[in-house]
Amino acid sequence: MSWEPFAAVIGAYVVIGVFVMITFTMAYKLMGPDGAFRPGTYEVTLSWNLVSLVLGLPAAVLGGWVCVQIDDAPWTGRSLMILIVVLGLLDVAATVKKARTESPARGEDVDNRTAMSHARKPIWVAVANIGVGVVGVAAVVYGQA
Repeated sequence: MSWEPFAAVIGAYVVIGVFVMITFTMAYKLMGPDGAFRPGTYEVTLSWNLVSLVLGLPAAVLGGWVCVQIDDAPWTGRSLMILIVVLGLLDVAATVKKARTESPARGEDVDNRTAMSHARKPIWVAVANIGVGVVGVAAVVYGQA
């Protein structure tokens, strides 16, 4: 077994993560706490939910591209999609668990790290993120044929 498939999947997922962290940080700086969260809570707004889904697509496309550049074997791209589904389902489970508890009160000025740790997204967004990730990677993996 060669190292390329493993490196392709891990490298692509790291690229997706870095892209998401950078773009979400920029989006949060632009929107601010009042644009990202409902008043007094850490429940995210519809605007933030839509921005997160829109930013997720180019992240997945970029990850798919990186994956294909390292190893263009068909199963490598599928493995990345499987990883996205598995980790996405873990995120859905965490989102469901978080939804069962009360959202802590939010102050006026919230730094990025606190916002990320306390944010409460709807379950539908966690599920939609899986679809966006798979579609973005699939567009590259199957679009290259």
